[in-house]
Amino acid sequence: MAILTDHMQAGADTGEAPGVRLYRIARLEQPAHHLTLARLEAADQAPLAFFAGQFVRVVFDGFKPKDLSIANCPGEPWLEFHIRDLPHREGRLFERLAAGMIARVEGPFGKGFWREGFSGPTLLVAGGSGIAPIKSIVETALRKGAREPIHLYFGVRNEADLYLESHFETLARKHANLRFVPVLSEGEGSRRRQGMVGEALSADFTALQGWKAYVFGPPVMVQATTRVLCERGLAIADIHTDDPAEFHP
Repeated sequence: MAILTDHMQAGADTGEAPGVRLYRIARLEQPAHHLTLARLEAADQAPLAFFAGQFVRVVFDGFKPKDLSIANCPGEPWLEFHIRDLPHREGRLFERLAAGMIARVEGPFGKGFWREGFSGPTLLVAGGSGIAPIKSIVETALRKGAREPIHLYFGVRNEADLYLESHFETLARKHANLRFVPVLSEGEGSRRRQGMVGEALSADFTALQGWKAYVFGPPVMVQATTRVLCERGLAIADIHTDDPAEFHP
């Protein structure tokens, strides 16, 4: 288990010190060719308390510890993870994990959690499996009755990498304040938006003063997106994410 550094202690932000709980795999799905969706239920203790947008460190039997964002809303009796398959490292998770398997869950960690008291417009930007914490944030905000504009941009490589599209489109139909924009970097011939997600943001926004943004995904994408947002006037203190040195989606 990795040693926690001072900046990883979530207790100062969330009010709950990181701890260890046991969870049991209840369901496994494969929503995209490269991805395993795992839903875990608490095995012997009360469910973990966390803020939308946080992550935990998970140890499945036979695997190295993985830092995984929580994709469901706080208060639900399970944890949902979107786990990229990396066959060249440990083999395909979807083939090696099984219902009933016990996992050690340590946390919560992360400073990119949703700020509930904010009353302005919000920009949510996800790259790849970075959609997991964004899913938690947008669902939590809508359940809490958020009425301010929420713009959700989901950047992936191609059609095969795009998942949860119908889920977010359904949310957008139910909530007039939510706008969902998928962006494909290699989407030639697709009806969806094409290019890098940062390019889409540059084209769609000229001034972002007074907004908040939540950005999750590969470090290169997070850094590029942060530069674009700052160029559009968004204060760095209003861009919430996790330090790439700390978080590995």
